[in-house]
Amino acid sequence: MDFPIYTIDTAPEKSKAALVHAKQTFGFIPNLEGIFAQAPALLKGSMALWDLFETTSFSPIEQQVIYLTVNYEHECHYCMAAHSGLAKMIGMSADDIQALRNGTALSDRKLQALRHFTQRMIQARGWVDECEIEEFLAVGYTQQQLLEVILGIAIKIMHNYTNHIAKTPLDKPFQPYVWSKPALTV
Repeated sequence: MDFPIYTIDTAPEKSKAALVHAKQTFGFIPNLEGIFAQAPALLKGSMALWDLFETTSFSPIEQQVIYLTVNYEHECHYCMAAHSGLAKMIGMSADDIQALRNGTALSDRKLQALRHFTQRMIQARGWVDECEIEEFLAVGYTQQQLLEVILGIAIKIMHNYTNHIAKTPLDKPFQPYVWSKPALTV
């Protein structure tokens, strides 16, 4: 099934303002937001949550750690490529981007704890062990941030699941970051 990718001109009226906002946010309208436009509530909700996540207590790099971890766990080819580019733009190290793309540990202990907690939240569907919460808090994160991880995961669920069913084509700016989940080695 092909999903239309709307522009500001072709989108349903209720999606036009949110597409303008997407263009202001990203510098262009990503194909994902163009697909979201078919469902104005999804587009508006996604953009609102994106904006809210930027106001959390996480740094831009920590936000990308969460996003890239969720994308990896959900095997979202589109979002892994897009967020690899976004992570580079905000100054995340190439080594950290590659580790997140490969599913390997980050060298920074605190960022690795964030990655691990986010990963466990997804794998356990929120039923993480108390010791995993304590490990997250022990490196300096807070209960507030524990809850803010959930917001980051929620955003990525909307994005990743839409990309899975729509098979969203990768935008030109993200093509240098094309991604496939690496095979696990034993």
